[in-house]
Amino acid sequence: MFLSLFADIIASPPVIQQTPAAILIKSGQVALLHCYHGDNSYPYMLWYQSAAGGRHTMDLIGLLHYETQTPEKSFENRFNMTGHSKGKAQMIISDTKPEDTAEYFCAAR
Repeated sequence: MFLSLFADIIASPPVIQQTPAAILIKSGQVALLHCYHGDNSYPYMLWYQSAAGGRHTMDLIGLLHYETQTPEKSFENRFNMTGHSKGKAQMIISDTKPEDTAEYFCAAR
């Protein structure tokens, strides 16, 4: 299974930093993705998944508002968003599955 992130995406004005740039894990393991922007003007952090297979769509996984997560129904069982929306946040994917192979993005709003 291969998960990748676009690192250092520039959205005006906050600079979004995502790590790791790529991660390779086995099914059933935990994936930990980090996002940081450090701009107090943006109280929401959103996480998106762009699945492999040529769909060319981005699905909203959920959002953090300060320290409160609001996941979308289809992601709420295994995707957990922690941290703070105005700074450092993490997304944890538990019990990873082959269908989690995707690119993941965070955004500040």
